[in-house]
Amino acid sequence: HTEYPYIGTTYRLTEHFQFWTKNALLAAITQPEQFVEIGEELAKEKGIKVGDRVKVSSSRGYIEAVAVVTKRLRKLDVDGREIHHVGIPVHWGFESVAKKGFLTNILCPAVGDANTQTPEFKTFLVNVEPLTNA
Repeated sequence: HTEYPYIGTTYRLTEHFQFWTKNALLAAITQPEQFVEIGEELAKEKGIKVGDRVKVSSSRGYIEAVAVVTKRLRKLDVDGREIHHVGIPVHWGFESVAKKGFLTNILCPAVGDANTQTPEFKTFLVNVEPLTNA
């Protein structure tokens, strides 16, 4: 998909337990602000550096966050095509002692398991852009 050419995945941080952890001062000190992880190669292609603000968008919405450029995320091989991967932690969209962020699940499709009603908010297509007026 050319408008959303990258794979986005959501995950929890070790420092977060559901949403209430953001109300614990020590947890807010360790993870004070919403961020997204971007692989070094994608960051270089986009001109994104550590600490830059970026916009991550899907067909459902967007978030803005601080870029963490990392070696952890590399291109994925999907059916013989290499596709960049963007990591997006959850638990930032509400007021707390940590800096308010965007609701990550706005990016995700609203689909789930028909038997358990468990939502599947993990993998979807995104675009990443540096914010020039940040």
